[in-house]
Amino acid sequence: MDPYRSVAPDARAEAPRDPGIVGDIISQFADPLAFYRELVQNSIDAGTDRVEVRIEHDASASLVRVAVRDRGEGMTRDILENQLLVLFRSTKEKDRSKIGKFGIGFASVLAPDPELVSVSTARDGRRLVLHLHRDLTYQLFDGGPATQTGTVVELDLAIAAGDVAGFVERSVAALERWCRHASVPIELVAHVADQPELRRRIDRPLALDGALVEVRMRADADQLEAVAGLHAPATPYTGFFNHGLMLYETTEPLLGNVSVKLQDARLGHTLSRDNVRRDRHFERALELARSLVERQLPAAAAAALRAAAEAGDHARWHELVAALADAKLALPARAWWFPLVVPLGEQRAIEASALGKRAWTSHEAGPIVELLVARGEPVLHAAIGEQPALRALVEELAGCELRAVQSELTRVVCEPLADADEVLVSRLGSLCELVYRRPSAIRVGRFDGAHADLLSLAGAPGTDDASELLVDSAQALANPFGKKRVPLVLSAAHPTYQAARAADPRLGASLLLRILLLQHRLLDVARSTTLLEHALDEIDAGGSGR
Repeated sequence: MDPYRSVAPDARAEAPRDPGIVGDIISQFADPLAFYRELVQNSIDAGTDRVEVRIEHDASASLVRVAVRDRGEGMTRDILENQLLVLFRSTKEKDRSKIGKFGIGFASVLAPDPELVSVSTARDGRRLVLHLHRDLTYQLFDGGPATQTGTVVELDLAIAAGDVAGFVERSVAALERWCRHASVPIELVAHVADQPELRRRIDRPLALDGALVEVRMRADADQLEAVAGLHAPATPYTGFFNHGLMLYETTEPLLGNVSVKLQDARLGHTLSRDNVRRDRHFERALELARSLVERQLPAAAAAALRAAAEAGDHARWHELVAALADAKLALPARAWWFPLVVPLGEQRAIEASALGKRAWTSHEAGPIVELLVARGEPVLHAAIGEQPALRALVEELAGCELRAVQSELTRVVCEPLADADEVLVSRLGSLCELVYRRPSAIRVGRFDGAHADLLSLAGAPGTDDASELLVDSAQALANPFGKKRVPLVLSAAHPTYQAARAADPRLGASLLLRILLLQHRLLDVARSTTLLEHALDEIDAGGSGR
């Protein structure tokens, strides 16, 4: 091929082709692989319906060839010479449907320091071939007739064999960073010596990866699209896209601790291409995103919270609660739903406003939880470590006192008394009347729950004949010998009770009462002396006492 035109190193060139200026332009691309974005951008602007990226490794030449191919409208000789190769000039300046507003993107192909950049483009039935060298010289050739339109840009890169796999990985990462939401399909195919073929689809819909909740909205005749969501942990993120290509992303809290992606064909790069232009289109995009964050996102989060609670998906429910707290996203009390350990009737979840003055929390079901539910009391689910935070949340939302089942409640199953128990309990009752005051009843049972290790506890008033008791901490530790008569319940499994039962009932009852009075700080010298003298009198009277 004879060149149409060739610019030699010593030839006079226009000012924008000055190596110093070009070097400054190239250096603005902090990521040397940002050329993928620039070439994909040009392809989309050219009207392609897909983009193909190929990486071929020539091990014998220690060379990697990167090719970006499109099926767009191609370029004429005038476009090549007077737009592609003249920096800061582009017909895109007046066309808002195009991404690139400045003719500097093509300079990015020089950022990875290629041996040669080749451009083959077909339009109007002719093919043109451009060879651009690292010294900024180029040749333009007539490539002959062409049957279809499109452009292929190839970069020849000198890369050692041991570094090729890493280059491919970085290429995938660069494409997925810059072009992950491209408006056309992008496929990467890589052939590396002694490695299996890599084939990767790059593009995917505009969305927030890993979001717990996501909402979206379109505006301005669908030119503007906003997606907002919550992550756990919630951290600020805003990304700006044009035709799905990332212009700029930041963790600056532009909209609080939420994640937002904004897509608008009217958004563009700053001249330095390291930011998005803060113009009226930028402000319009943020306005739409702010509306999403303040209105639709809380409503979606509330719906997700209720769905997780009703499904018993405790992990997701707690993730949502944590994300809402991190994001400082306020929900009204009626929007808060809490998962129940055991359904309350047909309800698997309960609204904050329905909690009443007191409710319970537990990390698992069990007999105590079943008893509470049978009494119509809701038991909210929370792992042990999550209970303090849940308690604070419930109190703030509903003014409800939330108490933990495992640390507050004891279940007692009262047992029929065997003969030995009858004798011991009878003597214990008589001694109570002798030295202080007799409880309303003395029962023996099996303890389960918060105070399962106690020797005794006080039952609630009116439970003298109940076969099963549910006693909270305050009641369990109350004085069973007080003026307000309540039953005294002894633990059948406690070693002290077992020892008293096995001993002479006269001594066993006396020692047992001493311990009980001592626990409640009621054992004084006079009562101790009375118990001792009574026991001695009974022994002197003789008999087994049984």
